[in-house]
Amino acid sequence: MKKFVSLMLALCMVFALVACGGTQSTQETPAAPAQESTPAAPAAQPAEPAAPAEKAPADYTGTLTVYSPHDSDPLNDGVKAFEEAYPNVKVEVIADGTSNLVNKISAEAANPIADVLWGGGADTLAAYKGVFQPYQPSCIDLIDSNLYDAEYYWIGESPLPMVFIANTDKIPENEIPQTWKDLATFDTDKYGKIAIADPTSSGSAFTQLCTILFLYGQESDDYAAGWELVGQIIPKLEVKNSSSLAHKDIFAGENAVGITLEKAAIKYTDSFMKVVYPTDGTSAVPDGVAIVKNCPNLELAQLFVEFVLGKDCQTRQNAEWGRRPIRSDVSPVGLPELSSIKLMNYNFDYAANNAPAIKEKWQDMLVG
Repeated sequence: MKKFVSLMLALCMVFALVACGGTQSTQETPAAPAQESTPAAPAAQPAEPAAPAEKAPADYTGTLTVYSPHDSDPLNDGVKAFEEAYPNVKVEVIADGTSNLVNKISAEAANPIADVLWGGGADTLAAYKGVFQPYQPSCIDLIDSNLYDAEYYWIGESPLPMVFIANTDKIPENEIPQTWKDLATFDTDKYGKIAIADPTSSGSAFTQLCTILFLYGQESDDYAAGWELVGQIIPKLEVKNSSSLAHKDIFAGENAVGITLEKAAIKYTDSFMKVVYPTDGTSAVPDGVAIVKNCPNLELAQLFVEFVLGKDCQTRQNAEWGRRPIRSDVSPVGLPELSSIKLMNYNFDYAANNAPAIKEKWQDMLVG
């Protein structure tokens, strides 16, 4: 019994020594003072991939195929400037009329050849949206929303306002119509009939007809009120067999007033020739630029669109060739600012989808 008690006392002493040793060890490495509780740091997030560096102009290479109905001088000048800016890109141009080019693009849809269509009225481009692919250019905020497709299938690159042109040797300036509605009450007994091209054969005259429809009518009833006004205007019109005669015959004194494109009217700098921008609103259907669907060279196509809409090209095309810039930050030379012209909302899709019916109705009304 005494041996058992002695053994138990010895064991207690060992445990006591071990406990003391543990305490001593803790004291030699004191714990850090208590800190106020702070929120745990958020877990590290994966780094965002860095945006690729913009390529140097010389790093763009290849061949770009551009279809264009533009006049040869502004077309060749624009292509030359693009090749100078991107020296390792060659541009091949196929020039033809707009209708022929969009039909060619349609025929090639299974195996596209063209990368870009540069030029052509936006109402025609709207009719062929299926052969293009959308692209939103970096300068879109500088372009009036009435001048590009809402889904970016085509972007206007040079607006073409519709205007009245008058010869003040034939009509006093204060008698020149100021609105489309004024045309319905024009005094043909005193001043003769108003010159206009045939909307069934002239793209610009078709746009002028649609301008009246869209300005005064509503799509919900197929622009009935617009057609009513057209019916009142038709007896005042002399329909020419060529678009150019709608302004040339004004200059020659054959007619006192005509309806034409701004770009045609501004060529007459004589003091007796006056240009009127209708104050009730007018269309400015632009020439457009569009990327061909499934084109062979998408990167170069996008580069070309950015170039022709860029400030340098827009400035140059205006200064050298009298083409109105589409950008709000480029002031046109010899033309009023686009912001000073009352622009209407032109229904491109309706005009494109209903062109045959619109032309047929015009013809029926014209012949009575």
